[in-house]
Parts: sequence; C-alpha cells; structure tokens
Amino acid sequence: MVGSTNVDVTATVPRLPGRGETLLGTSLVSSPGGKGANQALAASRAGASVRFVGAVGDDDAAPTALCHLRADGVDLSTVLTREGVPTGTALIWVDDSAENSIVVVPGANGSLTAADVDTVADGGGLEGVVVLQGEIPAEAVTRAAELAPGRVVMNLAPVIEVPTRVLTAADPLIVNEHEGAEALRLLGGSPEGLGEEATVAALLAAGVPNVVMTLGARGAFVADASGVRTVPAARVRAVDTTGAGDAFVGAVAARLAAGAGLDEATSYAARFAAGAVLAAGTQSSYPQRGATLPELR
Repeated sequence: MVGSTNVDVTATVPRLPGRGETLLGTSLVSSPGGKGANQALAASRAGASVRFVGAVGDDDAAPTALCHLRADGVDLSTVLTREGVPTGTALIWVDDSAENSIVVVPGANGSLTAADVDTVADGGGLEGVVVLQGEIPAEAVTRAAELAPGRVVMNLAPVIEVPTRVLTAADPLIVNEHEGAEALRLLGGSPEGLGEEATVAALLAAGVPNVVMTLGARGAFVADASGVRTVPAARVRAVDTTGAGDAFVGAVAARLAAGAGLDEATSYAARFAAGAVLAAGTQSSYPQRGATLPELR
C-alpha cells in the first residue's frame, strides 16, 4: 500500500456551508485518516497482511495519524519521518444527511519521491498487490506502478496527472463517475455526453484492462474484456459516508490478494463499505475482522 496518511479534523454541521457562509458546528474530532492509510487499514480489517509506504512529519500529529494502523498490525517499517514538515491534515465537514466536504493539506505526503519508492522496492517492499491513489505526488505513484512486480490496483482519487501507462497497468482502475470521466480525458478520450456505463466501456476501449466504477448507494459497475456488469449496493441507513470509498478500495485489494475474482472482490467490498457508513468517523468506523457485514440488496 503506497499512499497518504493524515490526521482528519472533522466538524459536524447541520448542513454543508455555502460560499462565504459561517455555520455553528455541533462537534469537532481529530482522528487518523488519509486515503492511503484508510485503504491500508480497510485491507487489513478485510483479512490481508499489509505493509504501508508513506510519510509523516516529526510532529505531535504523527502518532495519531498512525495509531489505528499500528494497533491493527499493519507493517509500518516503510513509513518515512520528515523533519520540519507537518503530518498531512484533512479538514472535513459532515452534515446531518451524512454528506461531506473535504479539504486536504498534504504536508509530509507531498514529499514522497520516486527515489523513496526505489528504496522501498530495493528492500522488497512492493510485493503482492500494490494499491495506489492520488494523494501523493504523481512521480511516486508512477514509479510504484512501474516497479510493482505484481498486481496494481489504481484508485485515481483525487485525480492527478499520471502517464497513460499507469492507468493501462491498473488491474483494476477504481474510480467514481467523476474520476472515470477525468481518467478518460487523461487517456485521450472525451467523456462529453457519455453516461456512466458508456464511460466505463470507453475506459476499456482506451486500454485499461479492468475497471470498477463506484456509484454510491446505487452500487458499482465491474468491467473487463467480457463486458460491463452491475454490482448492487447494500441497503443501510448511513451515519457518516467519510472514507467509505477508501474502505471499498482496501476491501477489493484484500480479496484480490486472497485469490478472489474481480466480481467477487467487488461484491465483498460493497458490503464492507456499507458496514463502514454505519458509524461516525473514518478509520474508526471500519468493520473489524470477522464482523457481520450488510447483505447486498
């Protein structure tokens, strides 16, 4: 798992503020987060043995950022500490309908380089399924995709400019509908006028071998050379959707690492992610190993 780790500072509000608006919140909580760390913890909770490659600052926030990973037994030997650089921070607003808005300040995450990835790879730290996303510099993502000896799971979130060879190496590329459209643009295609399923088909045609497009409460599309299929969602009453997409990605990777096919891995991940929205918080909401997960409808 190569990616970001943050401290999430989450404020609950009656509704998301409009431009220039000030609202009174009802609570404020600091907790571990970051897309890479979230996905690493989800993969661990879904049964995988996980090594996390990332960077934190030499500040008081670093132990908080890593506490759930450490408690869950994730290998942190490849986490770098940057002197004089703050640990990444995410500022999150969650409203009464469980929707959220997020601003990420990268901090140490932005310091990861291709040379750092070279060092990890030389030490054998990129074996197995390698999961990548867009909260670290594109040069580190690109180098990890190039050096990974096995399967690469690419979650293009947030969307960053990476070479087309990174996207066409993804097995699978995991995106939501907005990220899928931007991925198609990076591959030289045009998403204009395309619906979600057509965008998925266009990504395949552009050279991506496998695609999973998440659709929130509507489930997901799974696509490969045999066509596009729909995976349903579980019917749950969401408390907080923050980090649900990362829970999904980590669970997909864990099941793929265990030998599951893409359809089976996606179905399991949909259930795991549904379990993650039943409680407030990000990593703290992820189902424990062996927990009973919601059924797909």
